Parts: sequence; structure tokens; C-alpha cells
Amino acid sequence: MTGLVYEGFASALLPCSLILLAPGAAVGLAGRRIGSLGLAGYGLAVILVGWLRFSGRIATAPRLAVAALLVGSLSGLLVHAALDRRGLQRRGSARSAWLVGGAGLSAGGATAFLWGPCVGEDFGDLLGDLPARGADGLVLFAIYGAAVLSPLVLLGSVLYLVPGSAHGRFSVGLQIVGTATVGMLMLATAVGWQDDLVSQLVRWSV
Repeated sequence: MTGLVYEGFASALLPCSLILLAPGAAVGLAGRRIGSLGLAGYGLAVILVGWLRFSGRIATAPRLAVAALLVGSLSGLLVHAALDRRGLQRRGSARSAWLVGGAGLSAGGATAFLWGPCVGEDFGDLLGDLPARGADGLVLFAIYGAAVLSPLVLLGSVLYLVPGSAHGRFSVGLQIVGTATVGMLMLATAVGWQDDLVSQLVRWSV
């Protein structure tokens, strides 16, 4: 288990993990005041869908299905941004929670299908055994996934702790960047560039 944690933290520093970290950070930033909720949904979806995919319990989703998930995430973030700028929602409102949390779940599910993980010895052994494992396989996969996503945990903590009064023009700019990042990944997936992108990230990690 210690080896999995170490490999997860090491992978978080490699380019191959950018396909997970960049969209997750984008959702968190676009969510502004409740970005931590979006990150929680994102991490949950990455780990659960990733486990289902790598254990062979579900097939890899078609490209357009992944793009559709990203469209759903982008739509939620855009609606949230529009309402936020008009002052029509507060940090703890149910509408905000549904929009940002749902956007995180959609984006996390999509990127779990795109992810080409950096495979070390311990994680490689786990992947080989994952189809035959049950709940313990999910727990071990979640431990590795949490380590890979550790930069997003830090980001979520910052977003949660920052008081609402500190969200100003600077955070609006980050919100735009975050929304645009999800949009660019959606377009890249829709036109079929996702495999080349992931393959290049993996090559840079070798």
C-alpha cells in the first residue's frame, strides 16, 4: 500500500497526470466560491469510473459519449457563471451545489475514460489483478487515485477556506480560464484529438 501511495504522488508530478489534474483544476476554479464541491465530485467520479474501466466492469466509452459528458460539465459551469455574475446564487445554495457538483461529476467521468496512467511496479501489479479483485481492489485503486489527485485536494482546501469577500476580479478571471479549459478539452475530444494528446503526455513521462 505504501508503494501505491508513493507511486501516486510521483505520478502527480508527471505530464501523464495532466489529463486528470488540468480539467479538475479547471472545474474547481470555475466553481469559484464552491469550487471545492466541484472538485469533490470530480475526484469521486475519476476514482469510481476509473476503477470500473480498468477492472473491465465497463467498456471504454465512445469518443462522442466522452465529449457529451464534457458538454454537460461545460453547460453547468456556464450557467453557474452566469447566475454568479448576476448575484443570483450564494455559496451554500442548492442550485449552486447541483450545478458545480454535477459539472465535477461529468468532467471526472469523462477524464477517467481519457486517462492513460503512469504505471509503476505496484500500480501495474494492481491493474493486472484488478479484474479479479472485489471491494479491496476498489479501496487500493482509490488510495492510488487520491494520491494522484493530491494537488486537487490542496486546491479544494484553499477554495473552501477562502472567504467569500476575497472572491473578486482575479477569481473571475480564473473562472473564465477554468471554463475555457473544459471547453477546449471538449472540442479536442469531439474532433478526435484526445488519443494523440494522451499519448503525447505519456511519452513525455517516460
